[in-house]
Amino acid sequence: MAQAKTVNAPTEKKKIDWFKVAGIPVALLVFAILFTMPRPIGLTGQGQAVLAVFGGVFVLWVSQAIPTYASALVGMVLLVFTGGWTQAETLAVFGQDVIWLMLSAFIITSGMEKSGLAKRLALFIVSKFGTTANRALIALAVVNLLLAFVVPSTTARAAMLLPICLMILKVYKAEAGKSNFGKNMMIQEIIFNNISTEGILTATAGQILAVGYILSMAGHEVTWGEWFMASMPITIVSLIVAMIIGMFLFPSEVNTPPVEAGEDPNKALKDELKALGPITSVEIKAMIIFALTVFLWATDGNHITLFGFQMSLVMVALLAAALFYLPYIGILNWKETKIPWDLMVFSCGAYSVGLALDASGAASFLLNAIFANFDLASMSPFVLYMIVMFIASFSHLVFTSKNVRVIILIPAIITIAQSIGMNPVVLALPACFTICDSITLPPHCKPNLIFYSTGYFTVKDQFLYGMLVLFAKWLILGVAYFTWFSWIGLV
Repeated sequence: MAQAKTVNAPTEKKKIDWFKVAGIPVALLVFAILFTMPRPIGLTGQGQAVLAVFGGVFVLWVSQAIPTYASALVGMVLLVFTGGWTQAETLAVFGQDVIWLMLSAFIITSGMEKSGLAKRLALFIVSKFGTTANRALIALAVVNLLLAFVVPSTTARAAMLLPICLMILKVYKAEAGKSNFGKNMMIQEIIFNNISTEGILTATAGQILAVGYILSMAGHEVTWGEWFMASMPITIVSLIVAMIIGMFLFPSEVNTPPVEAGEDPNKALKDELKALGPITSVEIKAMIIFALTVFLWATDGNHITLFGFQMSLVMVALLAAALFYLPYIGILNWKETKIPWDLMVFSCGAYSVGLALDASGAASFLLNAIFANFDLASMSPFVLYMIVMFIASFSHLVFTSKNVRVIILIPAIITIAQSIGMNPVVLALPACFTICDSITLPPHCKPNLIFYSTGYFTVKDQFLYGMLVLFAKWLILGVAYFTWFSWIGLV
């Protein structure tokens, strides 16, 4: 009997990710150049060390040459070893409010998910407004914009929407790390959250601080209505452009929620929502805790009048987390809590590098050095306007605090305008509309860290998407100079 020949199936050749391969040597090179270069006048030794560490870990984050949590730990070690930050300051980042806020957000999310309330809300939103992937994204953009009117915190709004977004992705069976739809939704939540904020003066404290500088230094009072009139059209156009860019960058692998062959998706979603039955006592508990949390976040400026004491955003989140664990009141135990500790570690390390940039004076040095290299007096008003808008928007790359950016940026812009005889409001007010442009890297603001910690997208994904959106928004601001801002008398 002839023996059958065994034919080996051809093995698929694994593609080499050269971006990842080059990451470590490029990171080392960037670190070495920045650390050993002749120190510019005005930059301290501490600031140079922090810039070198930031440059090196930035390459590691974007290239993903090593896991992000490992690069975060490397960054923390280098900060101490190079003298960029002390050990006490670096390790103290684990006590920063953003870390505890993230922890609380995932406890709240776990409670909402276990109760079934998040699924009920997600199915309701999807069945009413998000029967296709694109409609779901549009619905979330609208929700973000509406929440900006009543909840004066980008971080609070991110924590509120996180469980809803995660459950919508479950309805669409979008797997973290594999789904383009999930990747697009989570990065767009960062963009929607931040850009929506820029349309409403009272949506974040940094903007209120900025108009305070315009009043005290330029003598012009920016009212809520004036801000809204000038900024909201820019906000809406920017949101639309951001959605288009996202659909182009990450085309969705699903159009409608997956259902059985031949089944109508709309009917299937409504049937699934109906199958949940009447709201349960566990859902009611979760709803009460969540409603209390939203109420306390929304009334942030009125706590002393209402209660006689002030509760911070983080304390409200911790209170909600504690309520989910309490016997008789709560519905959750520790083993049921889903916390992505690897991404929490990344958040700590990334945030420490960002804070060190501010604390060392390196970020201020870079911003002042950029302005100093332009002959501002010889420029046309429009060219100066475009340069200032670009610097105002992209300066977030070296700042992790909106308030710090405002404190450094807005007075500098007002001073520049006054020094060349230009109306300061023409430059300063549009620059205020870039305060929340912190959308390109996870450590740039707290909502970024919250959504990054879901694992749906990489640092490279966010950086590419964010840079494209901000460049497009910069062009929109340029067009507005000759159109909208001219029509309303701003320029």
